[in-house]
Order: sequence, then structure tokens, then C-alpha cells
Amino acid sequence: MKNAASPGAEMQLVTFNLGDESFGIDIMEVQEIIRLPEITKVPKTAAYIEGVANLRGKILPIIDTRSRFGMSKRDSDDFQRVIIVDVNGQRAGLDVDSVSQVLRVDRRSIGAAPGSLAEGTDRASISGVLKLNNGQKLVMILDSSFLCEGRAPAFDDHIRDEPVKGIEAKRSEEDVLLVSFQVGSEEFGLEINKVKEIIRFPDIVKVPNVPYYITGIISLRDYLIPVVDLRSKLGTGSQEVTDSTRVVVVDVQGCLIGLTVDRVFEVMRVPLTKIFPPPQMTGHDGGANITGIARLEDGQRIIMLMDLQDIISQPVLDEISQPEPGSGEELVNNRFSIDETDEEQMVVFSLASEQYGIRITQVQEINRLSKITKVPRAPRYVEGVVNLRGEVIPVIDLRKRFELESKEYNQFTRIIVSDIHNKKVGMIVDAVLEVLRVGKNRIENPPDICEAQGADRFLEGITNLQERMIMMINLENLLQDKEWKKLEKISQTGNPEPASSGAKLKKQR
Repeated sequence: MKNAASPGAEMQLVTFNLGDESFGIDIMEVQEIIRLPEITKVPKTAAYIEGVANLRGKILPIIDTRSRFGMSKRDSDDFQRVIIVDVNGQRAGLDVDSVSQVLRVDRRSIGAAPGSLAEGTDRASISGVLKLNNGQKLVMILDSSFLCEGRAPAFDDHIRDEPVKGIEAKRSEEDVLLVSFQVGSEEFGLEINKVKEIIRFPDIVKVPNVPYYITGIISLRDYLIPVVDLRSKLGTGSQEVTDSTRVVVVDVQGCLIGLTVDRVFEVMRVPLTKIFPPPQMTGHDGGANITGIARLEDGQRIIMLMDLQDIISQPVLDEISQPEPGSGEELVNNRFSIDETDEEQMVVFSLASEQYGIRITQVQEINRLSKITKVPRAPRYVEGVVNLRGEVIPVIDLRKRFELESKEYNQFTRIIVSDIHNKKVGMIVDAVLEVLRVGKNRIENPPDICEAQGADRFLEGITNLQERMIMMINLENLLQDKEWKKLEKISQTGNPEPASSGAKLKKQR
């Protein structure tokens, strides 16, 4: 702890308020003072960690100073500020009620912290007390290094020493992995190896003198990609853009194009025995050819498999992806030559208004919510088990695992199926947003202060994009070893307890 009362030159204090109390920080530790930024909450961190914010491209942890001192929360107002401090080379933001002034004081006027302080104030965090107005006002000088201590003992230290290993999704020769999506009132599918990304509807630049179904072009990591509105191409549905509208980026003969669809449903495994040749009448002029029909759920669900070669003709593709002769403009040819070794491809999903990412190599499929069978005496975060093509899969509710507020399941709820430690596990998320490629240089290590209460074992990085942050999760470290063993027992017997317990499964109502 600093000896604030040691003799020497003057010091400057940045003073701020928390409720009726006044505090000060050595100005040499203060980087800047900003208004409250947009904050991304990080699960399983200390209660006083509000989350992380983007400060000019850098990830900044934000500390709720009121919570750190055990004070009650208050509503935000125009006076609220965040003081950016640098402690031993690590930056953090202190969320305070208001900033008062900068005081120049003699170090010798700073006394030792008294035995009794304001309610909730930890004496260990106070390096001294300054008396003002003949002792009528006290300014408690904070030891900011104490405030910014957030690292708890590692949950499983041996896990952190091991390199992260991607799990390659097993691909059965008898199954086809499809991305299913909606156009108008119909459901279509594409083989996953043709899909490069799934993104939210972006800003589109209009291009003159192109076929009616080409909306324009978008810039995706410096590649110009033509966008085909499948709704216009197929003559179905409207061109209205909603929160569920997506652009599916696909590879057509070595070129990237975007397909605008109304909604992406899921990534699913379909047995070849469920896919049938299309009737002759399904090929239509000006639309798209259908290569197969997947019949699921006893024929109640029909997915039409689309032929990408028919989406856009090669002459049109060449024309829109290259500059017009003599135009003087250099458009980037969109031949697919991205170096994938410098990128990570992730499935992005939402939980409680925050965004999370999982490496696509850890994702086997993404399914709509199906009937879940409850398991007696299972851990709270285990929602139950589902039958996935004859295989019993335990299902984890990630909201419960991360101790977030519960929410009713709805039409957007999805189960992400992953193969972890050679066992299939389902994870319930609020919604799957997109499949995204990002440069590895955009993924930063989480701040040390976020490494508390087990967050460091599964949070392996934060993707810092200009308009948002995506927290990357390593599913292998989502549970402890003993929890994985219990989950394995559930998948084998449907019960975490020994078979002698005689407990029976109860169906979810």
C-alpha cells in the first residue's frame, strides 16, 4: 500500500463523489475521465465488475465503485463519469457518481485512515484521509491498486496451462450438414461447406444496370460482394428488412456472393435417407433449381435444397465483381482467396442482450428447441435431455450456467450441439445471430480483472469490433472435470445418480 502521508512535494488529487462521501485518486494514476460508455457484461465475474467497454479500439474493464464498496446502486444521470486509471500498466475504468475537482495538496497534510469509515468502505482500500474546511469535510484517498484487484484463484489452474484444442466436428458419411433458412413461407437448405458466413443485414451500395434481383454490393473485410435478394429471385415474400433478416455468404464457382433471406433457422444433420430427388416441376425459369427435398418430422417439414449454380449466372457475376473498362475505379475482385489461417470462424449467439462466440469447429449443429425431458436431481444448469436421432443428449441452459436472469423460451431459442471430450452436449441460447469470420488480430485476451469467480476458465478472448464486442467461449472449460463426469452419466443413464435410486424421467410441461 502506498504511504500517502510520507513527506515530500505536493501531489494532485482527482476528487469524486459516491453518495455523500468524497474520495480522491492521485492524478498520476488517472489517464482520463469520460462519460459512461456502452458496457458489455461479462458473466461469472466479481459482482463489482460492470463489464467491458471499447475505448478507442481497446478493451477496458469497468468497475462499479459503488458495488466495490458495498453501496446500493443508483440510477444513471448526466453527472455520472468513468475515471480511467492505470495500475501497474493495466487500465481500468472506475464508475463514479460525479467528479468534483482537482486538488493540489501537501502530502504532509494527509493523515492515516481512521479505524471507522463510511459504511461499506473497505479500510484496506484507503491509503489516507485529507481534511478540508477545518475538518468539516473528509476526502478519502483511494489505493487504486486495491480497487482494481479482481483476480481470484484460477478455477482449475491446470486447465489454463493447456493449449486450446479445437474439436473437429465428426461428419458421418450417411449424414448431410445443412443450413436451413426461410424465404417467404418456404424453407430452403444449403450444404454447410458452401456457406462461408451468415451476417446480419448490412449497408448495401446500389449498383446501376444489374438484374432486378441483385440488391447491390457490400464490403466484407475489404472484399466487394454482390448481394442477391432471394425473395425477388424466387418471386416470393417481400423485401422488407427486419431484425431476423440475414445475408448468407456463399461460394459460387470460387466467387463470394451474399443471399438475402428472411430468417436463418438452424444448422442441422439430415440423414441421406431423408433426402429425395425433386419432382420435375420444381425447376422454374428465372428462379432457382432444387437439387433435393428433405422430408423431416414424418413429412410435416419440407426443406428444399438449393442449387447455387443457378442463383446468379457467371457473366453477371463477372460483370458486377470487376470494374467497368475505362471507369477509372478499381473494384476489388472478390475471388475467394482469404487466408483462413489468419482468421477465426465463429458462431455468434446472444444471451441476456450480450453476444458470445464459439469456434465453428466446436459446433456440430444448431437446432430449434425440441421437447426436453427433465432429469431428477440434476445440477441446476442442466435443463434435461433431448433425443437427437436416437441419441440421448444432455442439455445445459447457458443462462443458468452463467447465473444470468432466466427467460422464457421462444421461437428464437436454439440448442447448439457440440462434441466436447467426445460427448455430445446441447447448450440453450437466446438466439443464434450469425456465422462470422474475424481476423485473429481482432481477438484480445480478456482483462486480468475479469478473471474472477471462474470467468477466466471459459472466457478465452474478446472480439473487439467497431460497433460491438463478442465474448469468445471455450466450451471445453465450461464445466469442471467432476461436472463433465456427471453430465456423461446423465447421457448414459438419464440420471446423474446411481441407477439404484429408482428415479424416473419426467417430461417437461
